[in-house]
Amino acid sequence: MGIRLFFEGYDSVDGYQESLLRELDERVHFDRCVLTSRSNDGKDRYDPEKYVEIDYDMCANARYEYHTDMNALLPLSRELLTAMEPYEPTAVKMLCRITEIDIFTYEEAKRFYLHHLRFWNDVFEKNKVNFVFLTGIPHHTHDYIIYAMTRIKKIPMCILAPTHLPHWCFVANDLYRLYERLDLAYAKWEDNTEPVILPPDVETYYQALLRENKLQKMQVLLGSGSRKEHARKEKRQILGYVMRDKIWRRQLSRIKHGIADSVRSGSLSPWKESVSWMRKDAYCIHKVRHKLKNCLSIEAYEKMAVMPDPEKDRFVLFLLHLQPEATTLPQAGVFVEQELCVQLLAKVLKEYGIKLYVKEHFVQPYHTKYFYEDLAHTENVVLVSSEAESVDLLEKCVAAATPAGTVTLEAIANGKPVFVFGHGGFEHGPGIYQVGNEAQCRAAVEAILKDGAVDAQKVRNYFKAFVESAVSVHLPADGSDPASVERSREKLLTLAAEEIGKASVQQAQER
Repeated sequence: MGIRLFFEGYDSVDGYQESLLRELDERVHFDRCVLTSRSNDGKDRYDPEKYVEIDYDMCANARYEYHTDMNALLPLSRELLTAMEPYEPTAVKMLCRITEIDIFTYEEAKRFYLHHLRFWNDVFEKNKVNFVFLTGIPHHTHDYIIYAMTRIKKIPMCILAPTHLPHWCFVANDLYRLYERLDLAYAKWEDNTEPVILPPDVETYYQALLRENKLQKMQVLLGSGSRKEHARKEKRQILGYVMRDKIWRRQLSRIKHGIADSVRSGSLSPWKESVSWMRKDAYCIHKVRHKLKNCLSIEAYEKMAVMPDPEKDRFVLFLLHLQPEATTLPQAGVFVEQELCVQLLAKVLKEYGIKLYVKEHFVQPYHTKYFYEDLAHTENVVLVSSEAESVDLLEKCVAAATPAGTVTLEAIANGKPVFVFGHGGFEHGPGIYQVGNEAQCRAAVEAILKDGAVDAQKVRNYFKAFVESAVSVHLPADGSDPASVERSREKLLTLAAEEIGKASVQQAQER
């Protein structure tokens, strides 16, 4: 059997994705390609004899029943359901991305999960998919299920996982082992003593991490605009589902499509489907608003927090992640609930007379009431105002801590070690301690107190190893310049062809 590819689509303009796949076909000659379509202008055109095009938004919003006869799908087997059990809690939790807040009852969430699983199992089985190429971190329910099924069905896979560095991606074969190629490259660079030259964009990012370049950090890591503007944009993104202007646009679009489709087909069915959709949307809006009434805002957090005096305490700095975000769901793994990291680390640090400073992300618009209350009542924890300068706190801390965030690189670039709980790809390297239990935390604390600052040369070596093991991806939809897009295109094609070629050889040997 030839190559039967699943390709997770990019945001495409001017037929970019279609031309990319056409050229990949010329290089590796696949028999079938199933892809999630994310065309922004409708210019991607696929031969239905060879391509199976599936709308990404339908999947992300779990709207299969509006587009698919669910009775025509393969039923789920005991073997598949059992094999998926370890992945099910994470997949279910990702349903919060439909509205950016967890609103579904257990029964509702289970139904959505099973719809996703049944749909994608049917796609994989009927199209006999034997290679999977993911162009992002699977962080919606449907693409996490695709990842999980790929693992349990033992299908070869390549993941391009975006990192904290703009346009740079890890290349990996497992979501929770993103570090493998980086570790191999760093083994060759670790003892280098010569000056390290990095690509200009990586050098710019590295310099922005340094504490003396506060303004540069704001521009490079957060983009243009002030902290206030950035917070406003993020709040609009996270709370967009229940903002009145977005509700009206969403429902007006549905009304227009329902009427137009009914007129075109001469049937009331499309209009009835639109009415059904709008009722379910209204239900979700009501539940989101009800849930938000039981959450606390960043303003409520500020009343619980203090402006710290970093000269007074020895402390480790834990910077809370913005949520929902891929760096916690799924990359934090079992530590997606950040209070678990805090409780574990705070207990161990108390034995050494070290406080744990916990600082909320300044753009987080809300958290559940119990989340903040649990943090406030955790012994040896100091809640720090989101207005406090993280750069200044990093300068004075013993170490930093994070599930899998940007602070990993920021800390070591400034000579500070870091505790990492998750699987972001940067969990190994100079001054980085991956922890998950009390014994590991104690060992890390003792090593940090003994070894002190992280060696700057080794950090530069680590960045060099990252560049050698990662790939830079620029897309037309990002507004990247044509030269960068073309270089990225060639790298993507070469990488995909190499990975598919290796998988084909392995499958031939196994046969």
